[in-house]
Formats: sequence, structure tokens, C-alpha cells
Amino acid sequence: MTSKRWWTTGIDWIDILYPPYTAMVLSYVLIGACMAPKVSWPLTGLALLAYFLGVGVAAHCFDEVRGHPLGTRFSDRALLAVGGITMSIIGAMTVMGFLYLEYGYLPPFFSWLPLPPSPGGGGIGLLVFAALEAFFVFAYSLELFNGFFHNDFWFVFSWAFLPTLFGYYRNALRVDAHAVLLATAISMTAVVETRINHWVKRMSEDPRREYAPWIREPQQAVQAVVALTVLLALSLFLWRLIGPLPTP
Repeated sequence: MTSKRWWTTGIDWIDILYPPYTAMVLSYVLIGACMAPKVSWPLTGLALLAYFLGVGVAAHCFDEVRGHPLGTRFSDRALLAVGGITMSIIGAMTVMGFLYLEYGYLPPFFSWLPLPPSPGGGGIGLLVFAALEAFFVFAYSLELFNGFFHNDFWFVFSWAFLPTLFGYYRNALRVDAHAVLLATAISMTAVVETRINHWVKRMSEDPRREYAPWIREPQQAVQAVVALTVLLALSLFLWRLIGPLPTP
């Protein structure tokens, strides 16, 4: 049976994506992008796709291998295969992104993408971000190095701070001080979410069930943090897309 969490549907292929938390990661990318001086929506869309595949699919498949915390019926072999294939796709996207940024090259079958002219640089930064996030997909999710990276600090750093900073970098092709401050600030939503989630988990696992009546309110607090992050991203997206409304 699928693990009973406030967001589970009982449908394995949906639950494996951790929908609310994948939505938070994608929101971080979008928030960072919207705070860049100029936004390229095609490039931002590719960044969102990469994070959806890397975190929403691969990282969660690898995480499920470690004891099936969601209780899905996928075999470990299938989870590892999907995670590996997905990471291979991201690797190919990264190589193409590097070639496009540095040399303006795109394979002919991607010529339909409405990308801006190649800036002739920024590819090294893309490789650095991709290498860091790929490392955490494996190190955090599979609890490598005796689980050293499987804790709240690295969770917030890899799935909140870095996505926000990458969203900014993907559009600005630089890392500014205010972007680092923004990424640090918005990462606090992930801190709040993880802290309350740990509390709810301990309460729900109490064998005496004496804390069961108190679980609903902290769960609602987690839902509010998720909603805050997603709504902030959507509001910034609309602001950058259509601009401020004219003054009457």
C-alpha cells in the first residue's frame, strides 16, 4: 500500500514524483529566473524540464529504492533503470546546453526551439551547476558516503538554494550577490517545511497515537508553505510576463 501522507493519491506513478515538493523545487527555479535582469522563457523552460526530470523523477526514484518510504509497487530494478535513464537524458541536455552557450551549436532536430542568440559564454557555469546537482541526486537520494549528505542542511542546499541560484544564472549568466541573498532567503521555506514535516512524522509514528489529534494543524502549515512557494513563483512569472498593470 502507498504510504499515507497528506498528498498521496494511491497512484504509484504520481506519488513517486512527490508532487508538492517537486512543485516547490520548480518554483525555486522560476523565482530565481524571474529575478534576473532579463528572462528567456525558452531557456527557463528547459531549466524547469531538467529539474523536473532530475529531482521529480530521478532523485525520487533513487530515494524510493532506499526502503520504499512511499510504499510504491515499483521494483528496485525498475526504479534504478528509470532514474539512470533520466539522468542520462539530463546529461545530454547539459552537453547541448554547453555547446549552445559557448559555441551557438544546436543539433538540427532542436533548431525549432525559439532560443535567443548564443552569448558565447556561460557554459562552464552550467557544467558546474549540473555537476553539483547530479552529485546530490545520487549522494542524497541513495544515501552514499554513509548518509553524510542525507540531512536537512544538504536537502535545503541542493533542492532549494541551488535551484533558485541556477534559475537566476540560466538567464543572467552570472551569480550576483543579491541572487545569493535571494536564494538564501527563499531557502528558508524549505527549512520550515522540513522542520514541521519531521515533527508530523514523529507524531504520526507514535505507537500510542496520543498525538494523532494534533497532526492536522502542522500538516496544514506544511501545505501553506508549499502554497506560498508556488504562488510566489506564479505571481513573479505573471509579473515578468505581462508587466505591471498601467496606472489609471
